[in-house]
Amino acid sequence: QDGVGQLAVLKREFQKRSRQLPIRQLIARAGNAVQAIKPVFMMSPLSIATYIPPGSLKFDLVVFDEASQVRPVDAFGAILRAGQSVVVGDSQQLPPTSFFDTMTQGNEDDEENNTSNIESVLGLFAAQSAPDRMLRWHYRSRHESLIAVSNQEFYKNSLVVFPSPDAERKDSGLKSHLLPDTAYDRGGSRTNQLEAEAVATSVMEHASKHPSLTLGVAAFSVAQMRAIQDAVEKRRRSDPSMERFFAAHPDEPFFVKNLETVQGDERDVIFISIGYGKDTEGHVAMNFGPLNWDGGERRLNVLITRARQRCEVFTNLSPEDIDVSRTSALGVHALKTFLAFAAA
Repeated sequence: QDGVGQLAVLKREFQKRSRQLPIRQLIARAGNAVQAIKPVFMMSPLSIATYIPPGSLKFDLVVFDEASQVRPVDAFGAILRAGQSVVVGDSQQLPPTSFFDTMTQGNEDDEENNTSNIESVLGLFAAQSAPDRMLRWHYRSRHESLIAVSNQEFYKNSLVVFPSPDAERKDSGLKSHLLPDTAYDRGGSRTNQLEAEAVATSVMEHASKHPSLTLGVAAFSVAQMRAIQDAVEKRRRSDPSMERFFAAHPDEPFFVKNLETVQGDERDVIFISIGYGKDTEGHVAMNFGPLNWDGGERRLNVLITRARQRCEVFTNLSPEDIDVSRTSALGVHALKTFLAFAAA
């Protein structure tokens, strides 16, 4: 019957020009009708808590993507609203940010049942010995050099990688740009300004020579990211003819990000700016920002696996400049391996 029940609530809302019901109230009053029309909801865990009142809707299945970045406490609301859960993620990629953890941790006496020390819903399901399956077919990298280091360092060479006909890496694969005449300003801006300029120049060259390929730039630090953004903006203002490239890819627009925010992105071509490196006196401080932290190797893994066709690394460091005897950070050890592979 169209005149009564949840469908009637929806029809009344369709006719309104203003003062529509808030979404949470609409779901509470007409959720089953909404679900019958649109059986698939795509929402963040926070949106589920905001818009779907407890007990109002039940789902057959909830799927978590990028589950390594979803905290257990954020996931519980979605899990309780579904009969079955599928968790998709990579334990070798970034966990949820831990910035607020120290303010929310309590004194839990029952350590055996405490989930606060499990960083993600992916880890929670793994800890419960849930059935799992390894997705071994690596579809993204169209040249084996783009995934070779991660496959060796993080996945025990278990990924199935397809060979590329471009064995000499003329148009695809991993490339290194060694910039010996640049310097990292360790005591001032904490950037390598000349490296940022070199990256920006390469961005404009890419826009001119390869406009059909999408492009992203990833820097190790926020400071280096901003230096690159400024250098690119300056060149775009001086040469407006290149704006056609920057407007040509609405689905995968050009970006400049740091390694904390690049997870989930992929582009045909990725430029990586290390930023950290030799200072004006040739000294290397062995400080590579988040790579020195616990879990830094996972940040590197995310960073070096964003490209589908070509990845170019900009740095003033050769592999020999990284003295792994001065640090125990796994991320720095993996960086040395990555630079050596890119150079060779």
